[in-house]
Amino acid sequence: MQYQSFPGVKGGSRSSEKLAALRLPPFTGKRFLDVGCNEGFFCGYAAFDGAKKVLGIDRSAVAISRAKKRFPECEFLAQSWDALPEGTFDVITLLSALHYAEDQSGLVHRLMESLSDDGVLVLEISIAPESGDEWIKVKRSIDERFFPTRGKLGSILRDYAWKIIGHSVNQAGDPLQRYVVHVRKLKPYAYLLMGSPGSGKTTVSRHLFQQAKVPVVSGDRTYLQVSQGKHEVSEALRALISEEFTTASIDTLTRKLFIDGFVEELAALWSHQAGYRDFALDSFVPQEHRQSVKDALEALGYYSVEITSENPGRLIPAKTASTRAMDYEKHLKTHRADVFEQQIVVTRTMDKQWAPSLRWHLDAPVSGQWLADEPAVKVAGWAIGFNDCQRPMQVYTKTSKGRQLYPLDRPRNDVLNAVFGGVEASPDFWRQHPCGFGFTLETALLDENVELGIMLEEKEIPLARMKVEAGMDRKAPSFGERLIKRISGAS
Repeated sequence: MQYQSFPGVKGGSRSSEKLAALRLPPFTGKRFLDVGCNEGFFCGYAAFDGAKKVLGIDRSAVAISRAKKRFPECEFLAQSWDALPEGTFDVITLLSALHYAEDQSGLVHRLMESLSDDGVLVLEISIAPESGDEWIKVKRSIDERFFPTRGKLGSILRDYAWKIIGHSVNQAGDPLQRYVVHVRKLKPYAYLLMGSPGSGKTTVSRHLFQQAKVPVVSGDRTYLQVSQGKHEVSEALRALISEEFTTASIDTLTRKLFIDGFVEELAALWSHQAGYRDFALDSFVPQEHRQSVKDALEALGYYSVEITSENPGRLIPAKTASTRAMDYEKHLKTHRADVFEQQIVVTRTMDKQWAPSLRWHLDAPVSGQWLADEPAVKVAGWAIGFNDCQRPMQVYTKTSKGRQLYPLDRPRNDVLNAVFGGVEASPDFWRQHPCGFGFTLETALLDENVELGIMLEEKEIPLARMKVEAGMDRKAPSFGERLIKRISGAS
């Protein structure tokens, strides 16, 4: 069944809408890993957005084969998540796949081990609405899986910095709402009170941080102690402080220290006094040098928060995410335009006289689906007959080898919900008989027109024809363009 969507190829997942909902960070110069990458939609986006390394893994060899053809600039491996690739990555995605893991919390922890210190793990998961710290077994249209409650999610992620960003894009038949969660490694915090002398920094630190038992490092006291021979610092730093330090000239001394390039040594000294843990800095820093203090502390592994100004978040705006998703959609429409790929073309052929008696849908294959050296193609969908259907229907295919019959043997409660408004509201026949089908068809048979149809009351009802054709040259004029040329007499 086609999962990811591309221009001209409709899949079960509305991939462009999901891309916008994920709120992915900018990729320029970053390393990206997509776990369960399918046909590589998000890997292609990372490359499009400037990532320096893009790697996708999926245990489906067919999906990986298609991904390699779509995005040769990316790297793809056909493997499970039991053995993650070596190295660390700045962005890792695991999208609507966690519930397939035997040890869901263990997989999250292993992904976090593969994350760089400044990286983000982006999860798309469904959350059970029940309260408590537990896993809830949920029946889906295809199976039963365990999903975490909000309390269980918090328990799994308690050692990390995490946030539920918002809803993701649901798919047909989803029993639970999907959510997007961003997860980062916890860092020690440096709370920076860097206002002018006498601006109230010490009072704030005393009332806010000392009561919370967060160490407060005083810049004034640090200078005094250095001038008294305490702390291990460079001779140049000690000489300058010893020469310039007075309680009345803190601002002048501080400006000279930053002009002379001691910001990194001062940041290391402050963090050393705090034991490289959370701390609040009570020290005047000139406005033009405050960013250099943040940079120096972040280089030491801190997440810096300036109390006197607004700290911009690292989450890109929703509008920007939507715009980038649309830009990528436009890019995909012309991407690999010089390649003539083998594609499946599905043409619906059911006569309209059967519309009151039969409803059906073909989940796979979809028109425009790429082929990548696949010996067989999965055919799946559903069909429901009306007019007091009394006997089971069958699906048939007609090829040069003759007619082949297949049973409707797959329960599809999602279809009964959609067609009849609920399983209990369905006719007795369809509560007792499955309406879904699934089988494989030799790819070689698609070189000719394969007729797909339904046997209803011993009558053959053609539904569609399937055939493999060479991919369309996207650079060729459209039918409308050719028609306009013909009318205008242009050559």
